[in-house]
Amino acid sequence: MERIMGVLALKAPTYREIADDPNATQPAGIIVVIVALIGGFVAGLVRTDPNNPQQLLSPNIVYAIVAALVTVLFALIAWFITAWILAFVARWFGGKTNTKEMLRVTGYVEIFAIVSVISLIAFISPTLLCLGAFIGLIVGILRLIGYIVGIREAAEFSTGNAIITAIVAAIVNFLVYLAAASVIAIVAGFVLSMTGGNS
Repeated sequence: MERIMGVLALKAPTYREIADDPNATQPAGIIVVIVALIGGFVAGLVRTDPNNPQQLLSPNIVYAIVAALVTVLFALIAWFITAWILAFVARWFGGKTNTKEMLRVTGYVEIFAIVSVISLIAFISPTLLCLGAFIGLIVGILRLIGYIVGIREAAEFSTGNAIITAIVAAIVNFLVYLAAASVIAIVAGFVLSMTGGNS
């Protein structure tokens, strides 16, 4: 809890301590899983009608559980890919880090996403939309700052290099996911065409 509070308070020494501690990898992974479970479950539970965004659909526990499990799977994959890319880019800019250190700091930074779940209260009442949007914005900014601090402390270089690393890594990350989505779409299209051809 002390480390989590340090991360939320954006204390640089806490980020440095997490990056250097091999035993912090498992707690970081647990944070990623818990955040993904909560976020996926709430998002799956609180759904709006696609034809009428102002209308809430009836809660469906099964759908929420499935959404939570799928979210955890994708969150873990994204966590590993992002940490590897960040470590690679950071070393390119002279940083002294590795994938494990990036896994630890980025995993702990995900704690901010738990707070962002509060923004989903906006779906309960339209009058809370502004409050939800404001909370989401503030948490998003703090989370971004947390990533920058984490990258800087793990790589042991300047804030400027950390920002550049984050930007380059985000671009590379986007291209990786775009390529993966393209491959999946091509494979899915091929399978569907084969299925259609056989029928």
